[in-house]
Amino acid sequence: MIWSIYRTECRNSHLPMSKSKTMHRKRIKSILHNFLGTYSSRYSDYEGYWLFGMLMRDGLINLRIDLLNLSKESPKKILPMVSVARHLAATKFQEQMEKERLPLSCIREAHLDITTRPNSLVGQVNGRPSLGYNVHLIACAISDHGKTFTSEIIIFVAPHNPLSELCNQKYFS
Repeated sequence: MIWSIYRTECRNSHLPMSKSKTMHRKRIKSILHNFLGTYSSRYSDYEGYWLFGMLMRDGLINLRIDLLNLSKESPKKILPMVSVARHLAATKFQEQMEKERLPLSCIREAHLDITTRPNSLVGQVNGRPSLGYNVHLIACAISDHGKTFTSEIIIFVAPHNPLSELCNQKYFS
């Protein structure tokens, strides 16, 4: 379900400010944590292959994504998978908001920073050693009360290699 353009009143606004802030804090931290887990999972794909491997193959180093913007429009020079990465991130963030029953009006700003660490290393891809990079994902949200929340993870990403990666079967169905 996609959030409508019309934002609703922030839930729990009838509670005293301190209790409302505490409730938001726990829920927003949870949303960011769960968002990073779902977004970095194997199920975030591009044409059946893990999105992050495809981005790494094409030399992605840094990317900032607005998590409140579901716009499919992008500048003509952006790679199609970057457009997919942006749309998927915004969709998965808004799905997490919906699961927590927290309206978008409770978030003033939200973004995801994806940064590739400079040194390559050997990691595992489907049980095989592969040369890749650690990628740092930092999700940040600013609440309607002005409080900033962050969550971060580091994942190993090897550039896409169809010889060692398995294609997601849902792509063929």
